[in-house]
Amino acid sequence: MISRKNIIIGIVIITVGAASFYFGSQNTASLSTQKTLELTTVKISKGDLAKKEEYNGTLSQVDKAVLNSSITGVITYLPEEGTVINYGQVLYAVDNKPVILLEGSTPFYRTLDLTSDEGPDIKQVEEALISLGYAEEGFIADEKFDETTSSMLNRLYIDYKIETKSEITPSEQVAINAKKDSIEVIEDTISSGGTTIAQVNDKKKKLDDAKESATEESAAWKAADTSIKASEESITLLRDETNPETKEKKAAGTLDGEIEDLEQSIEKQKRIKALEEGKESEIDATEALAVETAQKAYDDALEAYNEGIDQEAELAKAKEELEDLELTAKSETFSPTNAYASSTPLIVGSYINKVGGAVTINGQMYNISSTGIEVLFWLPAADQDTVALGENVEIELPTDERTDTTIKFIDQVVTETQTGNFIQVKLDVTNPEEIDIYDQAPVKVFVTTEVSQDVLYVPVNALIALAEGGYAVEIYNGDSETEVFSGESGVDSTYVGVEIGVFTDGYVEIVGNISEGQLVIVPR
Repeated sequence: MISRKNIIIGIVIITVGAASFYFGSQNTASLSTQKTLELTTVKISKGDLAKKEEYNGTLSQVDKAVLNSSITGVITYLPEEGTVINYGQVLYAVDNKPVILLEGSTPFYRTLDLTSDEGPDIKQVEEALISLGYAEEGFIADEKFDETTSSMLNRLYIDYKIETKSEITPSEQVAINAKKDSIEVIEDTISSGGTTIAQVNDKKKKLDDAKESATEESAAWKAADTSIKASEESITLLRDETNPETKEKKAAGTLDGEIEDLEQSIEKQKRIKALEEGKESEIDATEALAVETAQKAYDDALEAYNEGIDQEAELAKAKEELEDLELTAKSETFSPTNAYASSTPLIVGSYINKVGGAVTINGQMYNISSTGIEVLFWLPAADQDTVALGENVEIELPTDERTDTTIKFIDQVVTETQTGNFIQVKLDVTNPEEIDIYDQAPVKVFVTTEVSQDVLYVPVNALIALAEGGYAVEIYNGDSETEVFSGESGVDSTYVGVEIGVFTDGYVEIVGNISEGQLVIVPR
């Protein structure tokens, strides 16, 4: 039997990876015991144990940038360095005009009001107003700036003491009145009488008639032409078998003679037309003047008609401009100078300017970063297969607190150094809002390299290193935990030899004639 008499407190260092563990060594020469340590009992547990390698890492803030002013003036407010600015909070104020942090991934770049074209930036503003509680129940963000958007903005501006559009300004009223006067003048011009399309067509017909009259043939030519047409019509009638007159003349034997006479007459009139053609078709001075007069009348009518069309278009445009002026006058206006868009809350970094300092548009105010936190560490290239994207990794902060991270980047390029070959690994802190704000802080990174499932394990200091080699645990023979063990080793307890497995976080896997729930004696 192994006794606990004359215990000599020594150190056995067992190195597994980068971890070191300390145990008490055991002199087994005597079965009697004399306690030199205060002892207690703990239960043997069962579960999964993960072997972890420890690496040095650096924790830092992400998305670092410089916040620039959107206003020219004197800085009247800056938040304290290290402050986390959430959506709806003020980033800074210039001339007592606050600039608010709004949620959004696209920078605000244009002034928005009831006259604005639809666009995704309008939807982003509406979504930000919804998240801040300025929307009525059931409101759905869209890409149109309407009266509801204007109303939400008005309530926001009132809360933040930003100048609102509570009434039409004198300059806006002057512009509205001037546009109304312009519309009235155009309407008077149109109502005084303009040229209609019917009048234009009438002038065009008169012009065509004048041109036709000026180029007509002689009276003899016209008479011959008329005679030919009449003879041709008569022949057509006489050759119609259903015509009663045709039947009579055919019965009397005169039909063919009359048709022949008509055909001869046609030939005669054609010769007359040929002789007379072109004799009087030249335009004389009187005819030319008539054509010129008709042409001018048509041109004037067409010009007047087109002017009327232009006036109608001018009137429509003026009315549209008046509507825009009136909408703008009563619309709350979103200005990109009043807000800053970010996809995450922001952390105030070191000041570049200060309260009371002068600043111009795009002048630097202070450094910023997102609330996201990442950890960078270097992993030996040979151990690359121990990490994978998306895996959870535990880190230890400078405060000794531990928190979870997720692997977000594994470099595929090996970096050669004097101490070996390494790859860069980046981690995302899972809950950055739950830890203190650090930047460029050293942390410990624990990478799981092996997992033993459903095993028995005890605190590392429950192990007893045997002089003859190997390890044992001291099993308490009682059936309930005791805060202070005051019994006699070998009488109130039994030593059981065990084999050890995975070490992690102060615990060690053990295998032997033991079971879950048994009590082992450990230094208190």
